[in-house]
Order: sequence, then structure tokens, then C-alpha cells
Amino acid sequence: MNIYEKEFIIEDFLCRDGELTLKNIINYFIETTNHHSNFVGLANEDLIAKAYTWMIYKWRIKVLKYPKAFQRIKVRTWASGFKSLKAFREFEIYLGDEKIAYASSIFLLIDLESRKPVNIGDKIPEIYKINDLKFFDKIERINEPIDTEPINNFDYIILRRDIDLNNHVNNSVYAELLCEAMPKYLYKKKFSDININYTKELLLGDHIFIDVYLKDDKLYFFFKNREKKEIYARATLSYIS
Repeated sequence: MNIYEKEFIIEDFLCRDGELTLKNIINYFIETTNHHSNFVGLANEDLIAKAYTWMIYKWRIKVLKYPKAFQRIKVRTWASGFKSLKAFREFEIYLGDEKIAYASSIFLLIDLESRKPVNIGDKIPEIYKINDLKFFDKIERINEPIDTEPINNFDYIILRRDIDLNNHVNNSVYAELLCEAMPKYLYKKKFSDININYTKELLLGDHIFIDVYLKDDKLYFFFKNREKKEIYARATLSYIS
């Protein structure tokens, strides 16, 4: 079925209150993707040497249960399709025989010189092979709520620790900043249904402002540059009561 699987034991330092954080669920997804790429002979280092890299464009993640420190999980991933500039990839996490999380994502193949997406072509799909099972057929564009005032604001300057191999903010850092931007009275809530759209790269030293809205029992997050009126990312999430 062209599914790649890897086991991990949850490290205690990756948890908050004894449970794996959303940031590190994403990190396990990406780590498994990297192992899959190495397995098929398309290691990230080799891609970068040719002046290309993968960047994530959109996520849709559903968390049913958060695993605890020292538990053993299985993370599974597969390529679910390719279309022009876009590569579609699925993920799931199992605790024993129980599926506790799953996700759909869209990656773009980026030219490192122009920082723009390029056509993926035919060779990469042939190498990864395709399992056309998708958890979410579509990952919607997130629009800012109209006639709704923010319930919280949070600002942050990007630090060196936030930067990854592609010289921009690692996608899992956005998940960490979602937690930081939560109003105090919601901080202990667990995220259950997460949608993230990345629209512009965040770089070292960028000063961002996150506006948080609550509408129809859903939280909205908009990562902005106040001066240039640019949006770096949009996110929505539902939370477990």
C-alpha cells in the first residue's frame, strides 16, 4: 500500500503536563516524512544540494487522544497524490491498535534561489508511489472573521531557535505560538481539529502579531505584520472541553 511506518517512544521533555504537545505531534509527522524520503532515496540533504526543498503549504490535523510520556507510538505516512506544484501527504498515529491522530497536508517543492514553488514533474511521484487514500479531500482557505473583535493579541520576535534547515520558521513553531497566543482562560484546553495555512515565510528577526478570534466555538489565529499589513499564516482550531 506504499505506507511508511516508524515507531517512537514519547520522550518526557516533549510533553506538557505529561502529554505530547501539538508542536511535537507535528514534529513526529515531519520526522517520519524525512525517514520516508531517506528510505526511497530522496533525502532532504540531497534535494537541498540541488537547490530545492520541500515546504508545507497547508495542514489539517485531527487529534483524538494525546499520547503520554514514555508510551510507544507508530507514525504512518504516505504520498496521496501529486498535482502540478502540489504534493499531498497523509499521516496517522497509532497507540497500540488505536488510531489517536490523523492528518492531511500539502507540500510545495521550492526553488531555494527564487523561493518560489516549481512544478514537481513525473520522477518524484514515480519514486514515492501513490496511495490515494486521503483523510481530508480539501483543506479550506481560512478567512478572517468579519464583525468580530479579537479576544486576545500576542506579539513575538522570531529567534534563532525558531529557524530550520530552510532558513525560515519551522512549521511546528507555529503550533507552539498558537498555544502562547491563547487567552489565559483557554490555555489548558487541548486542540482537537487544527487547520493551518502558511502564506508567507517568517524569517529571523521578524516581528509578528497574532490576533485571536472566537466565533461559533472555533478559535481563529492570524499571524500578521502590522506595518506591511501582510499575513504570514492563518489557523483555526477546535478544542476539547
